[in-house]
Amino acid sequence: MSFILGMDTGGTYTDGVIVDSRKREIICKAKALTTKEDLTVGIKNCIENLDFDRMEEITLVSLSTTLATNAIVEGRGAKVGLIYMGTDLEGDVPALRREKVKGRFDIMGRLKEELDESELRSVLLDMKGMVEALAISGYASVRNPKHEQEVKRLADEILNIPVVCAHQLTSALGFHHRTVTAVLNGRLIPIIDVLLRSAKNVLQEKRISAPIMIVKGDGTLMNESLAKQRPIETILSGPAASVIGGLALTKSKDGIVLDMGGTTTDIANVTGGKVNIKAEGAKVGGWFTRVKAVEISTFGLGGDSRICLDKKGNLRIGPEKVIPLCLAGQQYPQLVHELKSFKRVGELKSYSEQEADCFLYTGAEIPQTTDERERKILEKLKKAPHSLSHLARSVGTDPETLDLTPLVESGVLARISVTPTDILHVQGKYNRWNRDLSAAGVEILARRKEMSAAKFTDIAAKAIHNKIAMSCIQSAADFDGEDFAFDKSPQAMYLIQAALSRGSSSFLRPSLTLGKPVVAIGAPAEAWVKDAGALLSSQILVPENADVANAYGAAVGQVMETVELLISLDGDGYLLNMPWDRNLYSSLEEAMFYAIHEGRKHVEHVLADAGCRRWNIEEKASDIMVETKENEPKTYMGTKLIITGIGSAL
Repeated sequence: MSFILGMDTGGTYTDGVIVDSRKREIICKAKALTTKEDLTVGIKNCIENLDFDRMEEITLVSLSTTLATNAIVEGRGAKVGLIYMGTDLEGDVPALRREKVKGRFDIMGRLKEELDESELRSVLLDMKGMVEALAISGYASVRNPKHEQEVKRLADEILNIPVVCAHQLTSALGFHHRTVTAVLNGRLIPIIDVLLRSAKNVLQEKRISAPIMIVKGDGTLMNESLAKQRPIETILSGPAASVIGGLALTKSKDGIVLDMGGTTTDIANVTGGKVNIKAEGAKVGGWFTRVKAVEISTFGLGGDSRICLDKKGNLRIGPEKVIPLCLAGQQYPQLVHELKSFKRVGELKSYSEQEADCFLYTGAEIPQTTDERERKILEKLKKAPHSLSHLARSVGTDPETLDLTPLVESGVLARISVTPTDILHVQGKYNRWNRDLSAAGVEILARRKEMSAAKFTDIAAKAIHNKIAMSCIQSAADFDGEDFAFDKSPQAMYLIQAALSRGSSSFLRPSLTLGKPVVAIGAPAEAWVKDAGALLSSQILVPENADVANAYGAAVGQVMETVELLISLDGDGYLLNMPWDRNLYSSLEEAMFYAIHEGRKHVEHVLADAGCRRWNIEEKASDIMVETKENEPKTYMGTKLIITGIGSAL
């Protein structure tokens, strides 16, 4: 018998499952907190929590992760230099250094300007020691990659750092987006390298010698070697694995897959057993890329979203992620006394911090702009986390004058606050961590609203249900191809709130129903989504093992490789453009023969290198026809050939 170890390293938890490779059934599952400061610890804890004693029979390890996505959003990663050629860059790129050099091909891949090797050497030597990775992007390199290949050869000789060529990552046109993709890929190399090294160290310790696969953003798998070269393809890996896992667990062909995690709620549309893929590329952290990924609507609501009151006293949930009070209280129970000792009563105060908040020093470098009072607070927090009121007293000031948000935003402090997970603890629906600290935080917010803790808890829970329902409604519009936000229209929000407010006194009683069932997955899914679905009169499916759907999705994914080749007219001949080369043939039949032969050979090599034992390859050709004169037949301009291989490592 053989087994698959599926793991997902998320922002809050690292999940793991052992799957019977033949029956595709989960044998056991486990969770552990993700330890960002040292991923090895969280991965090791998760595997040990599996309590599985047949590690030597594991034949495949498959990982999904949100690390790449989070790194792009947070602006972390390697310092990347960029060398580009062929045209100017119209727009920003996330590179530390950018240099344009001579060299250009036209859109057909014909040489227009040679590279200048002496110029290149000078630019590369100037970057030496200044950057940790190099991205190379040439205009029309997907039609002729020769210049990118020559720059890489010289860069490998001079710099001794990872070098990324844009044509290796995508065959799509669009110079700027392709360049951004290459730079982001360079930034992510150390991020994924740390994950892989951490996983391999633990696997070696646990006597697991199986190959490692990584989930890509489109839900398919790639091997360890490709992941190191093309880490950009792991963006949205975690949500993609969740969608695959949700479908596999429910055996559903049609539905809306809703994954509620610690930070976000991700929603995907599934039709006929397939999820839509953003073929034009995913947008992450404000950057448009050329990476194919699952089409997902993401909302800033999760189990770790901050619940607070704004300056007008209105309840606000998310999008800021914090450490739940209950989780912090498990390790730092002294915080219970600090929050319970708070006795402020009376008029609602208007300030950004709230007495239900506590703060934890992260160990990050302290900014030079930090003032003397903040430094005193940091010295105190280096010993242990404390509540806002306790910190205010320690420096002789009032809580309303103490704004620690800049230190939170800079990453020096982590905020500990009331979250949906704390609401569940207060309700008694979830009891994994410290309920007393959750209750103390809720009591403070309830007092500010001049109501009982029970009433505040009920109001907060209903607000969370409404927010989940609202996310489903907005996603439905997104999947229908509508480009608008309901919350920007007071008229639309009036109708939606009237529909969601069952039993309200509104004269209008509209109703909203989703056209598909909701497949709810993620650790908080069962606790929150069922009630939210009731507001929409929609069927809610919460499969068994919904809490580890992401890890299961990683375990049951398949390997896929797609290559796009273009045959175009070039005088009396037919030019075949491949991502790695270009050749001229005398006839269309000859060009097509070599396109299929070379394309299939490339796909087969990739699948074999990924450890696939069997695969299926399909070819799809489409002629490019252009109308040159009105009312006349269209003229043949070329043929696009897409070859796709799907393989299994089992």
